[in-house]
Amino acid sequence: MNKNVFITGDASEIGKSLIHKLAKNKCNIFFTYFKNLREAQSISKSLKQYNIHHNYAKMDLTKIVSINNAFNKFSNDFKKLNVFINNASPKIKRKKFLRLKDTDISVDMEGLLIGNIVSLKKALELILKNDSNYNSSIINISSYSAISGGKNIHLYAASKSALNTLIIALSKDKLKKRIQIASIILRHIDTSSFRKNNNIKNNKDLIFFKKYKKVKKPKELANFIYKRFIKTVKKTSQPIVFYD
Repeated sequence: MNKNVFITGDASEIGKSLIHKLAKNKCNIFFTYFKNLREAQSISKSLKQYNIHHNYAKMDLTKIVSINNAFNKFSNDFKKLNVFINNASPKIKRKKFLRLKDTDISVDMEGLLIGNIVSLKKALELILKNDSNYNSSIINISSYSAISGGKNIHLYAASKSALNTLIIALSKDKLKKRIQIASIILRHIDTSSFRKNNNIKNNKDLIFFKKYKKVKKPKELANFIYKRFIKTVKKTSQPIVFYD
């Protein structure tokens, strides 16, 4: 039986690579988008070639009602959840910490942290309610900034660190016997945001960067996630996994 996969954050190269990798392997796909409806429609159209069931919904992490609506749409259409991949994150706003206003902190953390916590909770509830085969996974896509920080992305780094801690805590609960729970810490993935942040303007710049540091393609990451966390579920896996 095909697994039903809920993926947030389709707009990124990572999200799209995950969607197509899992669809090629006969997983049914539900994905979310934030603003780019045209891109979501394009992805939906491309998924028709795989002969799987799929759908999508708009989801704004800063609004609980929007998260609820996305999960309700999934539940009505798919009924059962096997795999949840938490990949969504509001756009990073680089700003010096002391220049952040109180309202900036409140608004940004609502999307970066609270929205993701709510999404993880709802995914867990769905899996525990419907999956009796003990063959499910919760996968949180994290960042190395959760450990090392990053230039003027203090709130982003703090939220990623908090989510990693939440994943560790959940992995110690009794539900670990039923669900594989893990947070994947990414280092250098070749996306448009990665190139922008590292001032990589062309492939020559990328080749020079790769002489000193490992850089993986989104498709490589998608292959890794599928093989390690979805194709075969191992509930004894460590909750924090480094991918670099």
